[in-house]
Amino acid sequence: MKIVKLKGGLGNQMFQYGFAKLLEGNTDEEVKLDLTYFDGITGDTVRMPRITNFNLSLPIATRDEINDICRISHEGNPLSTVYKFKLLAEMIINQKYYFEKTRAYVNPELILSYSYFDGYWQSWKIISKVWDTLKKEFIVGDYLSAKTKLIMNNVGNQNSVFIGVRRGDYSNNKSHFGSFTQEYYDQAVEYILQRVENPVFYIFSNDINWVRSNMNFQKWNAIFREENDIVNDYEELMIMASCKHAIIVNSTFNWWGAKLNKSNKKIVIAPKNWFFDKKKIDIVPPNWVQI
Repeated sequence: MKIVKLKGGLGNQMFQYGFAKLLEGNTDEEVKLDLTYFDGITGDTVRMPRITNFNLSLPIATRDEINDICRISHEGNPLSTVYKFKLLAEMIINQKYYFEKTRAYVNPELILSYSYFDGYWQSWKIISKVWDTLKKEFIVGDYLSAKTKLIMNNVGNQNSVFIGVRRGDYSNNKSHFGSFTQEYYDQAVEYILQRVENPVFYIFSNDINWVRSNMNFQKWNAIFREENDIVNDYEELMIMASCKHAIIVNSTFNWWGAKLNKSNKKIVIAPKNWFFDKKKIDIVPPNWVQI
């Protein structure tokens, strides 16, 4: 058996699930998901196993199955020092445990000897190999609210462009995640304006009040996704995916909103440097525009 750990927010979980599906296609062993990371989190509305609202085919591993591979219990708050120390110890003593040390692409075929996989796996190369399967599983269907279905219909009938603005935890680590200025958005919107007739820009952010006060999006035909508009994160993702084009920042949630867009004519604009400290990552597909 092989087990893939899911952790972080919905966008991260989707990359991890994509990796798990790629593993499934490269091994005769059963592949399962470990959701125990979320058991130790309280008061966090972002880091929750929202991915289970999708039409997933991979099963969830039991604690006994996880304990058969892992030699140390990983219970507790995953953001705590104690939890991180346990992971370090696991890496040292357990030869079946693979921990992804960087965000650079790793060929899954080279690590098939491991049984437990702990990482983010944020590579377009991985997703492209299992995309035909993922686009059938990353659907919500009957779970969508009437409110969400209405806005999806509206954006689908416009030359809609979603703009992502990531705040929150990113604001506390600007040396790595950075902070995208008005200049980035001005350049991206200008690119869209030259190619799309009468675009309507939908602004998505985890701090929409800050965006309204500090960014100048009102100069365009812009619609802000207010807090009372939002049902939940996976429905917001479906609304993003219904837009015809996208301007994203270094957010995996934004990334999936753009990726799930079914249009063959879509324009996706992404940052040239995903991380401001230029750490390596293979996340932006070559057919997306980088600014």
